[in-house]
Amino acid sequence: MSADPVHQLSLQPLSSSTWRLCDTRVASSDAASVLAYIESADRGGYDVTWVHGGAGTAWFPSMDDLLTGAVQHLAACASRRGKPKPIAHRPPLAAL
Repeated sequence: MSADPVHQLSLQPLSSSTWRLCDTRVASSDAASVLAYIESADRGGYDVTWVHGGAGTAWFPSMDDLLTGAVQHLAACASRRGKPKPIAHRPPLAAL
């Protein structure tokens, strides 16, 4: 990640109270650029629905907290990338 990973994020307004959070490192024509959908919550703050790295929801009291949470979410998703651990070979049961 870059020195300031928040700058790789872009909020794109969908309406006066909803946004799409995108990763600017991914081409905007690629669906993988969309990280989350954000709505202003009735009780204040922001409701977030993650679409990158597995579905999930979150609530943040401020936009700054939301962006910090998004960076942490991206980092957690990145740590899961990689080659899976190999499973030790076991002969088929019929061979036993």
